Amino acid sequence: MDKILIDFTGVRATALLELYLRWLDSRDRRPILRDPWPQQAIQRLDFDFSQFKSTAIGRFPVAVRSRVMDGWVAKYLANNPDALVLDLGCGLDFRVSRVGPPPGHHWYDVDFPDVIEVARQLYPERAEHTTIGASVVDPGWLAQIPGDRPVVVVADGLFGFLSEEEARQVFRQIMDHFPRGEFIFNNISSSIKNRHEKRPSALFKKFSIEEKWALDDARGAEKLDDRLLFVDEENQLDTPLLARTPFYYRTLCALISMVPSWRESGWILRYQF
Repeated sequence: MDKILIDFTGVRATALLELYLRWLDSRDRRPILRDPWPQQAIQRLDFDFSQFKSTAIGRFPVAVRSRVMDGWVAKYLANNPDALVLDLGCGLDFRVSRVGPPPGHHWYDVDFPDVIEVARQLYPERAEHTTIGASVVDPGWLAQIPGDRPVVVVADGLFGFLSEEEARQVFRQIMDHFPRGEFIFNNISSSIKNRHEKRPSALFKKFSIEEKWALDDARGAEKLDDRLLFVDEENQLDTPLLARTPFYYRTLCALISMVPSWRESGWILRYQF
């Protein structure tokens, strides 16, 4: 089988980075996600993943965040038997296979057309699963989705790469389209964003990756629209899932938690409308 040539830059490159980190998790003695698809995907891609070796410790927060989000999505579907799922900025994550939604829950993956085209080549088709190639800030893609059912929206690693106005636009267009639902997403804090701007990593410079919207308060997204209501948060730095990570990483998380501005970048957030 021919390999798929990849040449992603900018925010698209984060799809490759997070795929690599989920692959590292799958190879750990005690994987957090137990996801077999990253291994198969990496074998199919013509891309030098060795340039990501310096980010290996990132497999822990990525896997922890994904596991929490997967659980929240599954819980919402269990409580809302007619709900739809939107995975915004899904990248090369085959999250639908991990959550395994019961029949009746249609799942939509949304990302740039070139990212979705690669995902379609990597992963098998599933019943009640649709991929949409579009920028999430373009409201036109929502016309493809029925708007008469509740929705759970997962946005893993998305909003930090949008401007605040773009984030507001995404929230509003979804709330205008659906009667009710939940948003599940994570944040970066302004202190971490500023630190990255002053001392960008070699990878961020190489791939021209830019962080934009920072959130310093777990309830901060409520100011974007009156319909947004904060429900819950879990912090990647003290979640029970850390028990599945090595001692050195748990120690690092404990130390980072002592710095409030760093702790603020560990939130996994749940909002409803």
